[in-house]
Amino acid sequence: MSKANSAVRGSKDVIQKILLDKNEIFADVLNGFIFNGKQVIKPEMLADTNTSSYYKANGEIHGQDRDVAKLLTIDKTKVVISLVGIENQTRPDKHMPARVMNYDAAAYRYQLTKSKTLYPVLTLVVYYGKEAWSYNRNLLGNINMQKLPKEMRPLISDYEIKAFYRISDLSAQELDKRFRSAFFCLAEYFIQTNAGEEYHPSAKKLSIEDILLLLDMMNALSGTHAYDELIKELGKRNKNEVTTMTEVLPEFMQVKIDRARKETTEKVTKETTEKVTKDYLINILSTTNLTPDGAMDLLGIPKDDRPMYKDLLKKTGDYHD
Repeated sequence: MSKANSAVRGSKDVIQKILLDKNEIFADVLNGFIFNGKQVIKPEMLADTNTSSYYKANGEIHGQDRDVAKLLTIDKTKVVISLVGIENQTRPDKHMPARVMNYDAAAYRYQLTKSKTLYPVLTLVVYYGKEAWSYNRNLLGNINMQKLPKEMRPLISDYEIKAFYRISDLSAQELDKRFRSAFFCLAEYFIQTNAGEEYHPSAKKLSIEDILLLLDMMNALSGTHAYDELIKELGKRNKNEVTTMTEVLPEFMQVKIDRARKETTEKVTKETTEKVTKDYLINILSTTNLTPDGAMDLLGIPKDDRPMYKDLLKKTGDYHD
């Protein structure tokens, strides 16, 4: 791999880690997937830990770095500690069971150098991809055992990814039940786009900081720069300000119009502008309690243009006198 490609890959990996590295979001992922939304894991129960490990092969030292890992302490009187890691996947990987086994083994090996008592290690694999995961989720399922004598096959140890979660398997109702943090919006984004739909976010309250991290991760995991302009604009605002993805739609709409201008040598036509504006009006009306006029106020639509947009909404059944 070239240095340039390594730098791009490294940057992408870092971006993927930043959002989930926040304790409240890491806890939300555990609660959402493992406990079906029940608030069992609290952010204060989590602590940062090293995600890197090293091994020697062919006389050289090699490093491996898992995406995000935390030490989880349950019941301070008993001091039960677990190492929990989350791996982000956008494409099926035949060798994922072996990778998870390596991460877990490295964690146990490190413990053996520090203490006589081992604590459990758990790795969650979160799969964001559109296509089905076509590979086995256990080690031996991806290894050809046919030429091995039958007597030896039962003696080969297996390793299984037990905590495997595919985002596209969740429904909108399940999302709302399971997740409370910005991860809700990340999952919502992939569910909609994997289904071939345009992304229409829900009106969930988030800080500007979390929205920026969310947009960065959506860019990284989708392999696009679709939200670069919006990220730049939101970066000018107070990171502690609380808003929603729906409320930043005027900027989002303008980003899409600006991008259309760049991708074509002609100006955006009136028809294109009207279609984009109508789509965002419909999204705002379906995710907020605003009236059509209130939604148009939010988008800054001139009063002279409003009758035309109301007629467009009537044709789609989204507005009645």
